[in-house]
Amino acid sequence: MRLPKSIRDRLRQESHAVADMMATAPDLRRKLYVFSALFGEVGRALNQHWDRDLALAHLVLVSTHQNIHGRMSLPGPLNEDVPRELPDALMKTALEFAELFESPEQDEAKLYEILGELAEIAYAVTGNGYYLYLRGAFKL
Repeated sequence: MRLPKSIRDRLRQESHAVADMMATAPDLRRKLYVFSALFGEVGRALNQHWDRDLALAHLVLVSTHQNIHGRMSLPGPLNEDVPRELPDALMKTALEFAELFESPEQDEAKLYEILGELAEIAYAVTGNGYYLYLRGAFKL
C-alpha cells in the first residue's frame, strides 16, 4: 500500500493519538470508544484516496468495534466470557496500526498480520470464539 504523504501523515498522527488515549483509558468501554476513531479516520482517508487494503482495514476495524460493542451490550458483567487480555490486545493492535504508517510504503504483510489480530480479538467476544480461546486454539 502506497499512500500519499499527507494521508499517511494524518493516519500516523491520529492512530498514535488513539493508541495514547487508549493506554490511559480506565476501562474497556472507554478504550473501545476511543478505538472507534481509527475506522473514522480510515474512512476519511478513503474519501481522499481509494486504496483496497485501506478499505479492508476499515472493514476489519468496524467489525472489531461492532463485535466488542455488541458483547458489551449484553446483560451481565463484562468480565465474564471475555478474555481478560482483550483490552491490552486491542490497545496493542491500535499501536501497531499507527506504526504501520511510519514509513513511506506500508508493509502489506504487517497490515495483514494486524488485521488478523483484530479478527481474533473480534472473534474472541463471540460464544464460539470465547470457547476456542478457552480451549487454547488461539491467544490474544
